[in-house]
Amino acid sequence: MPVDSLAPLAHLQPLVPLGGAPLADLAPASAPPSGSGFAAVLGGLLDGNRAASATADAAVRDLATGEAQDLHTVSLAVAQADLSFRLILELRNRLADAFQEVTRMQV
Repeated sequence: MPVDSLAPLAHLQPLVPLGGAPLADLAPASAPPSGSGFAAVLGGLLDGNRAASATADAAVRDLATGEAQDLHTVSLAVAQADLSFRLILELRNRLADAFQEVTRMQV
């Protein structure tokens, strides 16, 4: 298969999250959390995790009540919430390891 046959793939539309907002609108350019630097990043991650979890819960509830017919969208919402939770969990583990490393340092 020649490479030229893949040219139509360059005109794909950008991905849109399940909430319906374009990816550019998800940037924390509007009101950042109270704090700066690491606290703002951590707050943004936690808020994103809460939103993803709420979206997944609503999608599963809609599927259980028969309002949602698209299983693919529900599974994507659950996978997104799971990935967000795993990111928060890994961040917590890394921070705990860093804290233990600092406490082991001799001054």
